[in-house]
Amino acid sequence: MHDFQRLLLTASMAMGTPLAVAKVLEVQPNLVYRWMAALELPSVEFLGIWKQRLELSLSTPKSAASHPRRRAADTRLHLVR
Repeated sequence: MHDFQRLLLTASMAMGTPLAVAKVLEVQPNLVYRWMAALELPSVEFLGIWKQRLELSLSTPKSAASHPRRRAADTRLHLVR
């Protein structure tokens, strides 16, 4: 069970929020918080599936996001000599 909690924490840090983890697992966000705090145990029936989803999500390379202040028109600009 500790492996799953560790996996949840790692995924939460990698994805930015527990909400993103909840979306990957297709569960309510409050469940993710409760599992991470060990206030509630996840269903044994789905535990294997959830571990696979998290591991896959963590191992999938993310595309490089463009700079938030970069506009599409900036890529078409040419320097004048």
